[in-house]
Amino acid sequence: MANGKFVWTPVGGSQQSYTFPVNFSWGYQVEHQDFGDRDRALDGTLRSYQRATKQRWILEFRYIGLDQKNQFYAIKQAAVDLEFYEDADGDRTGVFQWVNNFNFIRSHFNYYTGTIELEEV
Repeated sequence: MANGKFVWTPVGGSQQSYTFPVNFSWGYQVEHQDFGDRDRALDGTLRSYQRATKQRWILEFRYIGLDQKNQFYAIKQAAVDLEFYEDADGDRTGVFQWVNNFNFIRSHFNYYTGTIELEEV
């Protein structure tokens, strides 16, 4: 698998893209969340309103350099929807929001480790 990529358009700016120099680990998770609304009525019957499922990706990055960490920080600060490509040369995986806090920490000398949690828009 080739490295992943983000494409986004900052507010008032032009479209930008970033291909990951160090790719996310093979330990990534892809989930499909069911956002259906379920509740019990007073008589105990289950009421359900079905909604579509959404993709959720948890990308783990281990031992990335300072430049890549800073680029991820700039992307997080842009606070816009991200087009995510699991393979930079392939088709778009989807449009997502980065939903977790920026959590990249220094793990070894000048290398950083953290996660990016993406939820489909």
